[in-house]
Amino acid sequence: MPSEVAYLVKGHAEVRRILQNEATFRRAGADGIDHFPSTAATVAAMDGDELRRMRGLLGNAFAPARMARVRRAVEALTDQLVRDMFADGTADAVEMLALPLTLQVIGEIMGIPPADRLRFAGWGDRYLSIHPDTSDADSRSAVEEMVAYMGEHIADRLAHPDRPSDVLGAIAVNGAALIAAEPGDAHDLQVRIALFAATLVVAGWETTAAILSSSLLRLLTAHNADGQLLYQELVDHPTRIATAVEEMLRTIPVSMLDSTLPRRAVSDTELAGVRIPAGSLVLPGTDLGNRDPDAFPEPNRIDFQRRGANRHLAFGAGPHFCLGAPLARLELNVALETLVRLVPDLELGQPPETVLFSAATTIRRPKSLLIRRPSP
Repeated sequence: MPSEVAYLVKGHAEVRRILQNEATFRRAGADGIDHFPSTAATVAAMDGDELRRMRGLLGNAFAPARMARVRRAVEALTDQLVRDMFADGTADAVEMLALPLTLQVIGEIMGIPPADRLRFAGWGDRYLSIHPDTSDADSRSAVEEMVAYMGEHIADRLAHPDRPSDVLGAIAVNGAALIAAEPGDAHDLQVRIALFAATLVVAGWETTAAILSSSLLRLLTAHNADGQLLYQELVDHPTRIATAVEEMLRTIPVSMLDSTLPRRAVSDTELAGVRIPAGSLVLPGTDLGNRDPDAFPEPNRIDFQRRGANRHLAFGAGPHFCLGAPLARLELNVALETLVRLVPDLELGQPPETVLFSAATTIRRPKSLLIRRPSP
């Protein structure tokens, strides 16, 4: 791919402006840029009415009030995972907590049979892969398999409207209404709806699992301004967990890149005094914006009493704001609440410098993370 000039935007206010202003900064024409995964045909590559139609298929499925109603089930699952994981004293927090928790929760909410949920883990890894041995054909194959699977299950939901309500059922019903109302290629719209449902599952576990495991590493190795281990601070002050989650989201990158997906400037514009010509590639540096001192005083300091910590850009902003943000926040809060309650003496089970991060996809997470409960 030929090279071109791109503008990396670092300021919190400027990044937010880009993400919120789709009239000036569009995803269209900025897909498949080197180092960024291709998102063609998914909502990540859409703008305007097309994006709103797809997101509208969910209704209020992930609204905070609805997520509050699933909290008890998330608590029960987390409690069981934490109690089971220390049978041998030391456990891999990635394989025994972060991945199973997030995959099972999104699978249950979506209505994916338990036996099929690990298939999405494999599809997601192939779809998001940046490994040199993974070809574009592998990624396309993963997308095709996910679409075929979801297409069958959406058809099944429509054929059995008496089944218990779940998110996939809502997508099926709303998607059928959209197809009936939209002129044009019904098959193409069916494919896009099925892909939308599939990527919800992938996005609903992979990034949350990543931030949970990375947060545990941070909590068990970093100290607050008073020299106290961050995890111990939460043990002593569990009411600070909600803000701790926001500070983890603010300060821990979940992507290998400093930027979220690129945009193109629709017209000549200006950001932070810099003229950006129409057609230019613009990279909204969300991770950099989250450490902008104008937005977050002493941005490199982790402060579990920080005011306005939730103004971070970890979930994006504007039309592409993460649909699953309420669910991710719920899972992260419940995981930390459960750990500090059941394992107040939790320790890292390996030297910090031996923790290796996965390079298989653009998602930044430890490949494994050994944690342990000290012997009595």
